[in-house]
Amino acid sequence: MNAEDPAPSADGSPLPPAPAPAVPVAQPQAVPGPPPVPAGWGGQPVPGVPYPYPTLWPDPALLHRPRRRWGRVIALVATGLTLACAAAGGLAVVLVPPVLEQLAAAGGGTSGTGAPSPRPGDPLSVRQAWAKERIDAALAVQHKALLGGDERGYLSVVEPTATGALDGLRIQFRSLRAMQVAAWSDRGYQPSPTGDEWTVRLSSTPCFVVPTCPESRTPAVMRWRIEDDRAVMVHWEPGEKDGGPPWQTDELVALAGARTVVATTPVYARQLPTLLREAENAAKVADRYAVGTAPVRYPVYYADSREWERWYGGKLPDWVGGYALQVTADRYELVLNGDYLLQAGLGELMRHELTHASSLAGSSGGYGAWWLVEGLAEEAAMNGAQPARYPALDEVRKFVKTWQRDLALIAPEDDTPDGEVAARYGVAYLAVHRLVARFGFAKAMAFFKNVLHQRREPALAAPESLGVSWAVAQKDLADYVRRTAR
Repeated sequence: MNAEDPAPSADGSPLPPAPAPAVPVAQPQAVPGPPPVPAGWGGQPVPGVPYPYPTLWPDPALLHRPRRRWGRVIALVATGLTLACAAAGGLAVVLVPPVLEQLAAAGGGTSGTGAPSPRPGDPLSVRQAWAKERIDAALAVQHKALLGGDERGYLSVVEPTATGALDGLRIQFRSLRAMQVAAWSDRGYQPSPTGDEWTVRLSSTPCFVVPTCPESRTPAVMRWRIEDDRAVMVHWEPGEKDGGPPWQTDELVALAGARTVVATTPVYARQLPTLLREAENAAKVADRYAVGTAPVRYPVYYADSREWERWYGGKLPDWVGGYALQVTADRYELVLNGDYLLQAGLGELMRHELTHASSLAGSSGGYGAWWLVEGLAEEAAMNGAQPARYPALDEVRKFVKTWQRDLALIAPEDDTPDGEVAARYGVAYLAVHRLVARFGFAKAMAFFKNVLHQRREPALAAPESLGVSWAVAQKDLADYVRRTAR
């Protein structure tokens, strides 16, 4: 054991060091980059591929019986639907330029501010600049009202007869306020003429509790009409037809802690204290596995059955009860299935999912690394417990009888039987547990970073991070899995 390695746990494996205090740091403006690559799945970009995990163990029909700890369900959605578009780096959120703040304070007037009123024959660029200036001023009014808790001011830029926009924005305002929105930024846009109106597709980022956070690029589509030199919104709708973040479409209630924000529908409002307590405890564990700086806040959404099918597009295997969605390279949003939780395993699930968010933030992909992604999260979920207590050892024992000892090929498919899915997660856990025990936490995390964040094949990463060839390391991990599952 190296001098820098932590003391071993009860079963002889080193525990990760205690986390350093997380301090929100303003980061440079993000620069568009290539689309993020899913962590695992052969090293090729496969947008929208989920990492499914067995939801319930045993079957939901048996929930009235005493349940084993294998009641957690994790699915990591590595490249988030259409929300995970080009992203790199973090975002220091700036609410609005100073000139727009002044406009907002003055009530949104725009006369004499720069863009000349268009005249017949002017090119489209002149008309766009004129319209954009007025739309920017209206958005500045909204931003100020949102952060000030002024619902009437927030809706004041909307045409009174545009009931759809009023209803949608009212829900969004109240949900964002419930989640303690502390900053809001809009990404640059260019209005497009639609008859006498202007269509805008806007990408926005809310920061919860703290004023700086990685961007999320949540899209919305709106139409504006210019009346008396003032922009009036006549239409608004979420920009993702398949489902976006919960705060954009659903009424939420929420609680915030030192490291997390948990939100749910009013149906589960009474569960918020329990959810927050478990999330805060889990965040202390997840922070230890951060590659770089831990997230400034972990957003956690708890869905009922209807919202589960809609939030962020749903469409996951039936046995999935939770997932961590990569909305941009540096930001993960967590969604838990309320139908299956608060029964058992909530703490383990929280630790697993939050560890995805902490360890994968900033990663761009990996090579056959599903086992490493999920094994690390399961190691966090176990939180120092001995491998003998892992609840799926029986399933692992059956699986390894025919396993070809190749960790790159153990990721389950959507139609993999539940017991075998549990076994595959068990193999991943045992392999990562051995990785930490043999090489130490620091070297194991260096290997994780090398493969997942720097996109190096294990064959290249192992000698550099672990000091041995990947063939030697994988043989040792596979031997340990077989020994432990006897």
